Amino acid sequence: MLGFLAAVAAFLLFIWPIRAPLLLALVSLVTGKQEDDETPASDEVAEIDGGAWKHISIFEHVELGLKKNPDEPAVICMFPPTAALQELVGRARGDQLHAGYALSPLPGNHSNGFIDRENGGFAKQNGTGKLNGAVAAQQTAPLWNHQNGLNGANSIFEATGTNGTDCVNGINGYQIDKKPSLWGKAHNGVNGHAVALDHNGIHGIIETSAQRTVPSPVPIFTLTYRQLHESALKLAAGLLANGARPDTTILMLIPNGGEYTVLLWACLLLRITYVSVDPSSLDISGFTALKHTLQSLKPQLVVAPDAHGGRAIDVAVNELELPQPIKLCLSKPTSPSDWKSLSTIASDGDKNPADEAALISSAKRDRPSRVHYLLFTSGTSGMPKGCPLTVAGMSHDLHSQSWLVDSESGAARFALQQAHNSRAICPLQTLQTWRAGGCVLMTERGLRVDDVAEAVCGAHPYRATFIVLSPPMVHELAAELAARRVKGSGVQPDVGSVRRIQVGGDAVTKDILAKCAALFPQAQVCVNHGMSEGPGIFAWPFRDMRVSDIPFFGEICPIGVAAPGALVRVWDADAKRTAKRDQLGELHVCRGSVIRSYWRGRASESFTDERKGRWFNTGDVAIVKKDGLVFILGRKKDMIKRAGVGIMPAAIESCIEAFTGAQTIVVPVQHHVLGAEPFAVLGSYNGKTGEEIKEHVRTLLGRDYALGGLAPLKQLGLLEFPVNPTHKVMKSEVQREVENYLKRRLREKSTVKGASS
Repeated sequence: MLGFLAAVAAFLLFIWPIRAPLLLALVSLVTGKQEDDETPASDEVAEIDGGAWKHISIFEHVELGLKKNPDEPAVICMFPPTAALQELVGRARGDQLHAGYALSPLPGNHSNGFIDRENGGFAKQNGTGKLNGAVAAQQTAPLWNHQNGLNGANSIFEATGTNGTDCVNGINGYQIDKKPSLWGKAHNGVNGHAVALDHNGIHGIIETSAQRTVPSPVPIFTLTYRQLHESALKLAAGLLANGARPDTTILMLIPNGGEYTVLLWACLLLRITYVSVDPSSLDISGFTALKHTLQSLKPQLVVAPDAHGGRAIDVAVNELELPQPIKLCLSKPTSPSDWKSLSTIASDGDKNPADEAALISSAKRDRPSRVHYLLFTSGTSGMPKGCPLTVAGMSHDLHSQSWLVDSESGAARFALQQAHNSRAICPLQTLQTWRAGGCVLMTERGLRVDDVAEAVCGAHPYRATFIVLSPPMVHELAAELAARRVKGSGVQPDVGSVRRIQVGGDAVTKDILAKCAALFPQAQVCVNHGMSEGPGIFAWPFRDMRVSDIPFFGEICPIGVAAPGALVRVWDADAKRTAKRDQLGELHVCRGSVIRSYWRGRASESFTDERKGRWFNTGDVAIVKKDGLVFILGRKKDMIKRAGVGIMPAAIESCIEAFTGAQTIVVPVQHHVLGAEPFAVLGSYNGKTGEEIKEHVRTLLGRDYALGGLAPLKQLGLLEFPVNPTHKVMKSEVQREVENYLKRRLREKSTVKGASS
């Protein structure tokens, strides 16, 4: 028998190299399946394989930060917490983790909140923590909820009387005089004592006015990794006691804040799929969309800001005759209700303790195919589409984007998070920051440049080290920082805390990158492509390179190279094959974190199964250069067809921006002969004339790209470009205003002509 098998093996070894193509062709004929894209992969083909990552669970990613920095901030909110959140955190032990964890011991000099590391941050100097040269004005330990002092001192909420003066104990036991509340009313600490902190040094030593380089900080709520983990464990136990189970769905309609981060961590522990939706869906105007969401998801748990806001969910669930979900809210109901606050849920867990070791073990063994989250697209191209990202997909993103928010550069120290949790970037960046052991710095009002400016150069010791900007925000932030310089008697705002800036969300030009680098001369400026359907597809290879040395495609900035674990190609739709390098085409992505379909199978035509995997058509027009760099020139739907010639607006926009220094948006306008023409809208002409701008475009781009018209914003009756919640310019709104403007001009001409005749 062994001799027969050996003979068969020898025959196959001889015949396979010769007959393999024929045998494969026969198999394809029998199965009726042809190989996709027969173009061989080579340096001439616009297809790039980034390799692969080893899979680990999402909890194992964030556990890296927990083990690395258990007593350093994981979350800082630049706004006050709810009383229910303080109570929830108060239930957490705060002084120990599960016995199975091997955590670094707390060093003796850790009272300044951060251990001095290479690449800056807080440094111990003369007993006082410093951040980028500014004296740290406040403890980096939690201000509102820390159970124990970091060096074993009593809780900062434990009031004591000394010589008739009420005080609270500082981190090293130094007494801090209680002052009137930061918000005009007392906010209670975990133990019920009102807390307001004076402008004291890191060790609680009162500074003289001469030493004070930073005024009193804004209200801040802080959670350490230890507190975050323990609070999530308490909440998870309470959810289990109330009937929650793994592999179910939670719908969250809440603002950003500490509650969101605790819920997110609890979802990792319980392996629950989370869906975040804008709280405005609870308004009357959003009721139809809310019903559609509930009908589609049939969630087992829902979270609302309060019981009053939850009434819309009550009505919708009853009208749809859905099973009653477990109802959570951020603040305690003021009257009997089916809604329970997070702290009340956690108290149910105290009565029915969960096996924490089993929870953690199960979280580490999460199924790669389980849907980790379901997020909806912004809806700029129509109805929002649900994107179910799996555990494996998110794990890929956390691997491939680990360069972006890292501890080595100091970027993760205070990573600014502005986008609402219903936007893909919020959970992605939050988990990336935790993986690096950094701190998520949350603001309350969304994507506002004045909040960015406050975060990077405001009067507080938690200045942002990582920020995310869209191209429109770069222009707005430049104006905001210039205004602050004027208010500060011409003193340049100190933005030296920023280590890295991510620019994305729209086509990025050389001008945008250069302007951003000029605003933040000490920071690395990088471009990062992101989409709800598949984050982490590209990596930025120019982190240590000057903007002037980056290779551009005209004025368009590259988005990088294929990240490990991703497969990228440019597709020639006419020839139905992979395009050659230096050839324009559709950007397709595969593997990595790319979803396999939209929720409920919507827009299935965007996905195709081929030999190398399931490809997603991003809808972008792109080009791959000889060296493997990828450039996105814009959305295919934005292409303007002028006399049969395809014109990408980004090419004209970057050309005009470089010439005038003004933000520019190009939209199509109808033409009775050519079909359509490009029309440019500028923030300002900045001293140039309309004819000069038109001639510049013709000279640089050719007659095919000639402008059909142009106008500054003010002529359209606009003060600024309209943007959506993710701060992308809404081109459809701009186009509508242009059409109205052209109609007004036509009417005016008709009126003048009629009067003259």
